[in-house]
Amino acid sequence: MKDTHRLMRFQRRQLSAAVMLATLTIVAPVANAQLEEVIVTAQKRSQSANDVGITINAFTGEQLRDFGVLTTEDIALLTPGLTVNETAATGVPLYTIRGVGFQDYSTAASSTVGIYFDEVAMPYTVMTRGLVFDTERVEVLKGPQGDLYGRNTTAGQINFISNKPTEEFGAGVTASYGSYSTWDLEGFVTGGNDRVQGRLAFKTLQSSEGWQKSATRDDELGEKDATALRGIVNFDLSDTVRLMLSAHYVKDESDNKANTAYSGAPFGLGEFSSPYAPLNEYLLPTGSNFGETPPWYSSGDSEVADWTNSYTSPITGKTFDIRPQRDNELTGFAAHLEWDIGAVTLTSVTGYNEFEREEANDWDGGFYNDSSNINTTDLEVFSQELRISGDTGKLSWIAGLYYSRDEMDEYYHYFMSDSVFGLGSIPWGVDLFAATPILELDTKYSQETESVAAFGHVEWQFTEAWRLTLGARYTEEDRDWAGCTFVAEDGSLGNFLNASFGSSLSPGDCGTINDDPASPDYIFAVIGTPRVNDAFQVYEDTISTDRWMGKLGLDYALTEDVLLYGMMSVGFKSGGFNGANSNTTQQLTPYDEEKLTSYEVGVKATLLEGRMQLNAATFFYDYEDKQEQDIAVTFVGNIAGLTNVPESEITGAEIDLKWQPLTGLNVNLGVAWLDTEVTRWNAVDPQQSSWPVTVRRDVSGIELAQAPQWSYVGLVSYEWPLANGLVMEVGADVSFTDETTGGVAPEDATEDYTLFNARLGVGSSDGQWRTLLWARNLTDEDYYPAAYTGGNGPYVRSYGMPRTYGVTLNYNFGQ
Repeated sequence: MKDTHRLMRFQRRQLSAAVMLATLTIVAPVANAQLEEVIVTAQKRSQSANDVGITINAFTGEQLRDFGVLTTEDIALLTPGLTVNETAATGVPLYTIRGVGFQDYSTAASSTVGIYFDEVAMPYTVMTRGLVFDTERVEVLKGPQGDLYGRNTTAGQINFISNKPTEEFGAGVTASYGSYSTWDLEGFVTGGNDRVQGRLAFKTLQSSEGWQKSATRDDELGEKDATALRGIVNFDLSDTVRLMLSAHYVKDESDNKANTAYSGAPFGLGEFSSPYAPLNEYLLPTGSNFGETPPWYSSGDSEVADWTNSYTSPITGKTFDIRPQRDNELTGFAAHLEWDIGAVTLTSVTGYNEFEREEANDWDGGFYNDSSNINTTDLEVFSQELRISGDTGKLSWIAGLYYSRDEMDEYYHYFMSDSVFGLGSIPWGVDLFAATPILELDTKYSQETESVAAFGHVEWQFTEAWRLTLGARYTEEDRDWAGCTFVAEDGSLGNFLNASFGSSLSPGDCGTINDDPASPDYIFAVIGTPRVNDAFQVYEDTISTDRWMGKLGLDYALTEDVLLYGMMSVGFKSGGFNGANSNTTQQLTPYDEEKLTSYEVGVKATLLEGRMQLNAATFFYDYEDKQEQDIAVTFVGNIAGLTNVPESEITGAEIDLKWQPLTGLNVNLGVAWLDTEVTRWNAVDPQQSSWPVTVRRDVSGIELAQAPQWSYVGLVSYEWPLANGLVMEVGADVSFTDETTGGVAPEDATEDYTLFNARLGVGSSDGQWRTLLWARNLTDEDYYPAAYTGGNGPYVRSYGMPRTYGVTLNYNFGQ
């Protein structure tokens, strides 16, 4: 089987390479074909993408629709070097660019990748899962952008730019129907006069049929119910003052995705991470199904998964709905003011977003209850940016101030009755928990973050060919955190702690143990005394960060069509706290900030009389104190922790090619290559460590998590005229993502996968209407972009969508 899999994988690579080669040799060029210029605002002013000395991948709104991009996570399908995965079923997507990412599932963890919607930051990735719609373009900026962007990040930025209002009346509607009875309806209306213009857009995604099938019963998961609205009004208050107000709303009541459990034995992991029930019936000689394969296992079918729909406490009799589903709501407002004062422009960007959710997820990939959770989150984010800018022709400059404040409250109700810490301890003979099994946990925390920054950016064209770029930013940030894992209503955690330490904890009491020997409430200082309950307390702490970051760049225009550039930039990401279930207070101590220094050189060349654009770059990252997963060794076991990796290095190269050999024929190719290495880290050895002894192992030389060595995207499309004012089009694309090692956690490793998509359409030559037939994941590839330990015991994979197909109709009015 393994040899067969390797052969199939090799054949897929050959096929995808052949498709890419065919796109590059399809026809000879003709003189009248020419690429359109792409305008970006990566440096907070309008520039040609070919004139900006940084690596940018830009996509138009039409490209996003054709590729089937519905959410921010889908951008990874278009962008070599960008991955989006998860390390747990908590509803928190994890973004990684060029191997720079933070593999933490906590809602409170800020991302290494900055995500901005119309210049307003979304600092927590849980807020970004709303629908992408009515989008002018998306810009993916790679590498630290240490001067112009508000929230500190190390990997880069993703900027979503909405379509803006126009004076002329216009309206449009796009409707799609596809596999699994999925309806996708999007529309807009815009218009105004020379003083006031408005635009209203909406999108709704509905599906009444699930795509995931239960491995053990007649049940399915995957229905969609999401709606988004956006309104923008632009006021030209005078010839020099412009005010744009916007509001958006997203409501998502869709099913969440379930995991698929598998045996880790064929992959060198062992059968499971920790034992759980009912696995004992298949693995223990006393089991009723001893020697058989558990029916919930699957390792090669993306549509097979399993999950738990409900849990009834054997102690309280209370029933919980824990079927994977979400009820998320995002409401936001923004004000964008521009005031031309002589030769300078004053810009104010104000943003406010409120996010609320209650969502259930199943970690363990089974009908049993090893690990399930309900997250209830309340999150408010406010930001204000003031900047002034000017341009004399030879000198372009920006200077500004930035302030942001956010408040988060998270309630994380965790169910674990079938785990080895719960009722699963009884058949597996784990006496520590068998007498007082832990069935439910209540983790609650609050976090407040306040950030202030001052920044400046200068581009000096000091000769006709040479341009110098300087940028700097100074940031001060304070983050306050308070949290604990409390005794849930069933009292099971309290029963365990009371039996173990002689305490008298009740439902609602903090159950996190003070294991700091320097504390007067250290558990072993108060055990056996009337003060023993004082050893269980809410952990509170504040971390403060103040740091400079910035960039230095030099561009050389070899000719008017060829730009050579070099850039050194420094970025940092502030530290934070562990929002996971906690056994001890030292598990909650903060991790430190990380710092990344980037060195990049590249070329942007317009070739073949404007028919080809070739951009290439190579880079080296010096990565210090990378924030990463680790193991916390405590007297109640080895549990999830977070730490800093002292030193890592990343070397890479990228190519982005756009070619129009003849009018109507477009060929795009993007390739990314990465070589990542941890150069210094003594990580905890979970196999050898047992409290009070922590054994560390030198893991220098391992690769970073979510860092595929190769990834590429190839696209070919052709459009040609028919009779009666009609236009025909055909397109196909292929994307490849290489395998990953999982870093220090081999259970997080993923296999390589290749996805093919195809489109066939017809429309009017004036663009008024268009019909498109499409198929995605054409070969029905079974692929999983994420894998991890499913909570406590099983190993799981999170599979991507199987093959889907459908039809899209678009009609535009006016304009």
